[in-house]
Amino acid sequence: MSVITEGITEFEVIVNNMAKTRQRLEARSATKSDIYFWQALQDYYNNALQAAREGKPLILSGMFPPHELFTAMDIPYYVAENHAIMTGQSGAEVTISLMEKGESYGMSADVCSPHRVAIGIARSGMAPRPTMVVSTSTTCDQTLKLYELLADFYSVPSFMVDSTFRLDKASIDYGKKDIQELIGFLEVQTGKKLDMDKLKEVLRLSRESYDYWEKICDLRKAVPCPAGGRSGIKDLTVIQIACGTELGVKYFQARYQELKEKVAKGEGAVSPEKHRIAWLYVLPLFDLKIADWLEEEFGAVIAVDSFGYATTGIELNPDDPLEFLVKKPLKRGFVCKGYGANEDTHFVDELARVTEEYHADVAILLSHWSCQQYCGVIRLLRDAIGGKLGLPFFILNGDLMDPRVASSEQMKSSLSEFFSTSVPNSKR
Repeated sequence: MSVITEGITEFEVIVNNMAKTRQRLEARSATKSDIYFWQALQDYYNNALQAAREGKPLILSGMFPPHELFTAMDIPYYVAENHAIMTGQSGAEVTISLMEKGESYGMSADVCSPHRVAIGIARSGMAPRPTMVVSTSTTCDQTLKLYELLADFYSVPSFMVDSTFRLDKASIDYGKKDIQELIGFLEVQTGKKLDMDKLKEVLRLSRESYDYWEKICDLRKAVPCPAGGRSGIKDLTVIQIACGTELGVKYFQARYQELKEKVAKGEGAVSPEKHRIAWLYVLPLFDLKIADWLEEEFGAVIAVDSFGYATTGIELNPDDPLEFLVKKPLKRGFVCKGYGANEDTHFVDELARVTEEYHADVAILLSHWSCQQYCGVIRLLRDAIGGKLGLPFFILNGDLMDPRVASSEQMKSSLSEFFSTSVPNSKR
């Protein structure tokens, strides 16, 4: 497949499928937030598709770079890990094949599965060839190598933002300098100059989205919880792909109003709500329906997960664009607390506090075995949440995308045993 057409067909299929999904939702008068979600995804992929078709600049991005900067400079992008996860929804056969392609490139089978899939996608020519790579040091150490490998594979220039996890003046000043260097890199690679007024406008839209998201997180503390276990993944997806756009604001505004109305009526995602789970990682991405199964089988809703809550006390000021872009990733709890050493960030104490704040009575931790950051604090989390708080605490063995480590049925069997033996009033 030639460089010009690489990944074009695959992205055309994605865009068309998302358009059909959105049209079906509109035909059956689905919630506004669902329609906006699929529109945002369609626009995001279509922007990347059009850039590839026309030979224009296209960024292969990490999860935490300042995407608003790309939006302000009209540079389309797609996120390698997010696209790997989306591709993995095609089924186990596709996912395993792509992981094996990543492994045959030299990646160890111990490397995080979304990263192996991302390399497999690149080697298979299933995504448009980028003109540059932009990543960050936040928050996974394996991410540093993933984007280095992708830049090497595509033979394109790359920039790594050395993100801070502290909010002291020295750290913020260091981060600002890094963002300035990124702006210079983007201007050289694209031949475009950044319009600072446009960036400020994009950041105002971004802050509005973050403000609504923080309110949504507060609504999830209500008993019963108004949002289902996997719906929060949509919020984080929109943060990745549409923050700083009017459509992103429309999504978060609609979702906030929908959940606010449910809370006012005393309606929960599960009826009756028997249990509230603090999910201390990410759901198994190869089968998100496990969250639905927990709701149906045990009346157990995931009230909070450690990637999906907003860090309080971090103010984003669009009139100080560089500081805004330095602080923005830290609005997501795990990023702020999980990046540094526990004795510095108090990550474990923070998750214990969040568990109480969301009124969880059960804690489940997916032990994604390749994640060094999380596996390194499992004992500390168990002692703090299972021990000090006295909550039933379960370590679920598995992998984010590799069902060979633990299949859906194996996970469900383990969870069933946990609920029937360790969680009061959970007989099936």
